[in-house]
Amino acid sequence: MRHQMHSLALALAAWAVAACAEDCSSLLQARAPVAQYTVVEQQEEIVWNIARGTNYTLQFFSVVPTFGADGNYIALLHEFDPVLSKLGAEELYCSDASGVHKTQLRVYGREKGIPVSLIFHCDWPEEQSELENFEVFLENEEGKTLGKVAVNHNTPSAKHQSVACVRDVFMLDHLGLDRVNETLAYKHLVEWLEFHLYHGMDHFFVYTFGTVDDVYEEILKPYLLAGAATRIHFKTRPDFHRQRQYWSMTDCLYRSKNHATWVMPTVDRDEYFRVTGPSELFGTPSVPKNYFHTVWDAIVRHEGKRVEDVKSITFDLYRFELPSRDELTISSTMQQAETQVAPFCRGEGKRGWPKFVYNVKNANSVYVHWVHSSVHGTEDLHISPSLGVANHYRSPFDCDKLPANVSDTTLQTDVVALEEALAARFQRNPREFLKYLSHKHPAPDVPESNWFAATDRLPTSWKAALPEYIPVDWFGGAAGHNLLAENGIFDQLKRDDLQMFG
Repeated sequence: MRHQMHSLALALAAWAVAACAEDCSSLLQARAPVAQYTVVEQQEEIVWNIARGTNYTLQFFSVVPTFGADGNYIALLHEFDPVLSKLGAEELYCSDASGVHKTQLRVYGREKGIPVSLIFHCDWPEEQSELENFEVFLENEEGKTLGKVAVNHNTPSAKHQSVACVRDVFMLDHLGLDRVNETLAYKHLVEWLEFHLYHGMDHFFVYTFGTVDDVYEEILKPYLLAGAATRIHFKTRPDFHRQRQYWSMTDCLYRSKNHATWVMPTVDRDEYFRVTGPSELFGTPSVPKNYFHTVWDAIVRHEGKRVEDVKSITFDLYRFELPSRDELTISSTMQQAETQVAPFCRGEGKRGWPKFVYNVKNANSVYVHWVHSSVHGTEDLHISPSLGVANHYRSPFDCDKLPANVSDTTLQTDVVALEEALAARFQRNPREFLKYLSHKHPAPDVPESNWFAATDRLPTSWKAALPEYIPVDWFGGAAGHNLLAENGIFDQLKRDDLQMFG
């Protein structure tokens, strides 16, 4: 009976698109303007005279007010720079125009590991939490006003259990169209959103940058209109995708403060977390349909911990083959036998870097694979693949040619339900829709090698600080890897694995 209903739903959807057999540009309907939309403008430069005529220019890429149980302050978000990190930024003060609640800035993001952002907390009176607009004035320790930042307080106020941060859609031009995952960016996005909604993800913070094409706009609209997502749009678009990811995951952390308990910050569109030990976590032989709403608390209980003492939960990934273009990604059933190998072709038996969720109350700054700065005394829980793991659907890395020869059909049970969900949301035949999206490509990035060489995009202070700060993901291609090797960075990686859990 269920099979018959599924066939009927797909037949109806197919009838709706019969007129676009060749030209499917009409697959996506025009919809009303969306309300869940926040525009972020990069702040004006603020010149800080440090000493003896030496100036440093501050420019915050985002400013986020946050009020509630997680704290009352305005978070000023700045790209990491080792020079700024050493300048004694705690000597800066903030206040409103009247100067009544002048307070010293608190600084995060300078801790050991891979820093990607510097975060300044400006404490703010709780009684002003209902204001829509704020002006934050910065002063030096002598009381001289350096400048101000202005921001709107327009993030939705709903409280969620689990939130996911969704990075922008991009294509790496230097890899060419043979990099299959990049050409499937739109297809992967819509599948990923639908899967996570189906399994209990409460809300998405979706990030876009600069000019966004019509395909991207129309994919997002039904999720925004349904209240399932909030779009955060940066008017400035950094050229390099890693830089945009760092902006997104840092902004998302502070936009989630007081609005979520658990946040999934960097799980990509080709990565799907799933529960593998339902009896241990839930006491049942099957996985609850809405497991994203309950699994993180269940893991904490299983490990004998309290939520307030946990900063994050990290998990491993298995590499899966990609299916055909008109199939859901989760249709693939062939995986590699071992969890994903370590990056940079390091080998030596090391496992790959994990992905994670964090307890938003305990996180101050994050990196792609772990919490970078957290409340003192809180810990990471790295779970066994026997409890939970992520399926990673992608073509192999150059150094990872292991065969995908192990059958795993776990997520196949979701295929019918997700096809029906896509047909209902977009009023389209899901297979035709997925095939159409698989041939639509986002605008390419500047090639990584060019980005690396461009002096206007690469602060010279990074090169001088490389042996100490290890900003691995800022450097791409052979040139970047050579520079890392010359400065002993790979040796550092092998020595302490970046202390990812400490």
